[in-house]
Amino acid sequence: MLTIPGKIPLSIHPLFWLISFFIGWMWTSTLTGALICVAVILFSVIFHEFGHALTSMLFGQKARIELAAFGGFTYREGRKLKLWEEFLVVLNGPAAGFLLFLIAYVIYQNVAIESQSIAFLVKFTFVANLFWTVINLVPVLPLDGGHLLSIILEAIFGFKGVKMAIITGLVIAVAISIFFFAMGMFLIGALFLILTFESFRSLRYYKIFTEKDRDTDLQELMKSADADFQAGRSEEALTKLRQIQEQTNEGILFTVATQEMAEIYRSQERYEEAYRLLLPLRKTLSGENLATFHFLAYMNGDYKTVAEIGNKCFQDNPSADTALINALAFAAMSRVEPAVGWLECSQREGLTSVKEAIGRTEFDQIRNDPHFQSFERTHSQ
Repeated sequence: MLTIPGKIPLSIHPLFWLISFFIGWMWTSTLTGALICVAVILFSVIFHEFGHALTSMLFGQKARIELAAFGGFTYREGRKLKLWEEFLVVLNGPAAGFLLFLIAYVIYQNVAIESQSIAFLVKFTFVANLFWTVINLVPVLPLDGGHLLSIILEAIFGFKGVKMAIITGLVIAVAISIFFFAMGMFLIGALFLILTFESFRSLRYYKIFTEKDRDTDLQELMKSADADFQAGRSEEALTKLRQIQEQTNEGILFTVATQEMAEIYRSQERYEEAYRLLLPLRKTLSGENLATFHFLAYMNGDYKTVAEIGNKCFQDNPSADTALINALAFAAMSRVEPAVGWLECSQREGLTSVKEAIGRTEFDQIRNDPHFQSFERTHSQ
């Protein structure tokens, strides 16, 4: 990653160079032409992103630019902008690109250029910037056109307008993708197919996103609570996390705060309180949070829940401990075959002491079963 410091720091990912060179090579099939295209793409994307960055700085924000595989991103920090300010920040990226197109086009049409390389540079500049400006204004997220539509609909319909913009963009992306595939223009079709998946992912995200999740004060409070937790200041973290819960009641911040509170309670061996916190969120849990819930269900004697989520939990976290908890839960419910099966799985995953594990009281429910006895005899020698 190449990083250029400054008032607007600029970072360029290696894939940006690779993709730019690939586009140039596809366009020209020559090394010189490809390098000219790389230079034009680099300058054009930076010019576009500076349109966003400089406008945001006029409104008191800080900005940094990152060039990745398929374009540029302007990351901003500072106060939450009003909708009209946000609209101008988003709009001025495509506006900068269109300005660059006009400059290059006027030069190409009115200046006699003897060098073929320079003539190609100017021509590619206006072609690339016109093409990208038009594409970028299509109302599909995460393109600028999608963000502009989102801002307009939010101004009209409130927060639900954001979801309306995502759905509208999803439909448009599907239609455009099908059209270009039918026309045999597979590259553009593939681009909008990718945007279709991005829109679908955004829609799933916004299903649980609320207006409170955009509150910068609550976001900062969440960061502060997380810092307290990481530093071992559990009680300070709990106080802040409770404040977030009380002020949100739903949404992403509420979910994250609840999960972190449960993790703190678990570390304090307050298993019942932790389990009660996570129980309403059960359907949304995955990864480490699902593993925590799995453990807490076992510690609270909810063996039915352990059995229900056992497979999914093991897929997310394939460990000896996860398999052993499943075995213990099934044994406590007198279900011999899955209990022994999970014991064998735990052993394969590296269970430290099989002999100690099969001595647990949960296995008393199935200890007289021949299937379990066979396993016990094999591993107690």
